[in-house]
Amino acid sequence: MRLAEPFLSPRGAVIFALVGITFYTVLVGADASVVRAALMGGIYLVTNRWLGRPNYAFASLFLAGWVMTALRPFTLWDVGFQLSFAATLSLMLYADPLTQWARRSLQRWLAREWVEKVMGVLSEAVILTIAAQILTLPLMIGYFGQLSLVSLLANALILPVQPAVMIWGGLATLVGLVVPAVGQLLAWVAWLFLGYTIWLVRLFAAVPGAAVPLTVSSAGVLGIYGVILGLTWLSKQPDETRARIWTAVRQNMTQRLAVGTAGVTAVLVFSWGLTQPDGQLHIVFFNVGQGDATFIQTPSGRQILVDGGLYPSILNDQLGRQMPFWDKEIDMIVATHADADHVSGLVGVFDRYQVNQLITNGESFGESPIYDEVLAAAQAQAAEIRPAQAGEVVEFGDGVRLEVVHPGPVLVEDNRNENSVSMRLVYGDFTFLFTGDAEQAGEAEMLAAGRPLSALVFKAGHHGSNSSSSWPMLQTVQPQIVIVSVGVDNRFGHPAPEMLERAAAVGAVVLRTDELGTIRVTTDGTTMAWQADPPK
Repeated sequence: MRLAEPFLSPRGAVIFALVGITFYTVLVGADASVVRAALMGGIYLVTNRWLGRPNYAFASLFLAGWVMTALRPFTLWDVGFQLSFAATLSLMLYADPLTQWARRSLQRWLAREWVEKVMGVLSEAVILTIAAQILTLPLMIGYFGQLSLVSLLANALILPVQPAVMIWGGLATLVGLVVPAVGQLLAWVAWLFLGYTIWLVRLFAAVPGAAVPLTVSSAGVLGIYGVILGLTWLSKQPDETRARIWTAVRQNMTQRLAVGTAGVTAVLVFSWGLTQPDGQLHIVFFNVGQGDATFIQTPSGRQILVDGGLYPSILNDQLGRQMPFWDKEIDMIVATHADADHVSGLVGVFDRYQVNQLITNGESFGESPIYDEVLAAAQAQAAEIRPAQAGEVVEFGDGVRLEVVHPGPVLVEDNRNENSVSMRLVYGDFTFLFTGDAEQAGEAEMLAAGRPLSALVFKAGHHGSNSSSSWPMLQTVQPQIVIVSVGVDNRFGHPAPEMLERAAAVGAVVLRTDELGTIRVTTDGTTMAWQADPPK
């Protein structure tokens, strides 16, 4: 607006600014958070600067959210949209009250001129950060499973240079379109501020205890928002109303405390009862996108995790749904091989859970950076790291056993998929076979060894690629159910149509995580049932 007003009419300046907002939105990719900001900016320009009417920020925010979700309903589940919406609403609700409270507090100790100087430093770097985090913090804990202890200080040091990043970066982009050499010079200036930002992020991320693991369920997040809503409503009431409420609360505190304590105790006991082992074997194929992660709980409650997918946040969320919040121990993790889509998520597991044993295919440090992190995390926790050897049997003492069928003592050097740990889980009449990403050469080695491979449930190798689950393998396994752990619309074309045809030819039902979400198989060793949690 300031650039255009000297040259254009007031309404022409509005159009110029709207075009600029649209251009910027497209330039940065039109993510949900950017579109939300663009719509609010456009609403302000049209209503305030074009029509000359006062702008009501809350109406702008909710109108922008309504338009976005009306056009694309799934935007409501976009994490970036949720955080952006929550941060903006939080600033509207709490920035001014926090600023006034801070100013009043400082006035008790400092002279007026010093108060304004201190507020100039605190307002954006500290107070606005706190205000924005009131409504975003529950979402961040719920989605990412951790609470940052350094975010306030990090924001205070990082935020002041972000306008410089945007200004110089924007100038470099625009000028570079016309004169690339000058754009390069401007980009070097932007690089200074970007380098400072990245350096600080890495510095704070390396601080011991910078973030603590914290699991909160969806219901817990809603409960936190309920408390925030109640406190916000209370703070907006007149002093007389608040005084009456606090008097009533104090008068009934003893009775309510007793009832509340009894209620909480009953809920905890009920939850504890629901999470106790039920004498059945549970196998849960987590929906982790394009990757593998399988959770096994034996009838007596022993827990095995096979691979961890690509994203620690997704895996921790899935584990938090499967395990009670007080259970922080996993008996065994099986890392089938070093590919990132199988082991990246395991790093976060060691941060949150005590792992007693890590089973690998025998590969050591140097196979891949993320695999090195998994091994280092296991060592730091003093977990037993043991390579699997074909032919050994792991007994769990309640009728459940794991039979290792692959790899042998010699690993393949040029294809790590062929070294995938493959195991057969046996409980009564029930059998389950998983082979990681083993392809046809690995499957041929298993077949040649002559070990039992038949299984009622078979997790398709390599996410259902055509190079795995070969016809000889499926004929030998004779599965009734084939599980395919695969991401929606993945770029690899998994599962391959040829593999699906082979599975159908042996009479197996194919269950896919991209279509069904998380898949659960339950058995008492005689009968078997499965159910799915549809993806949201």
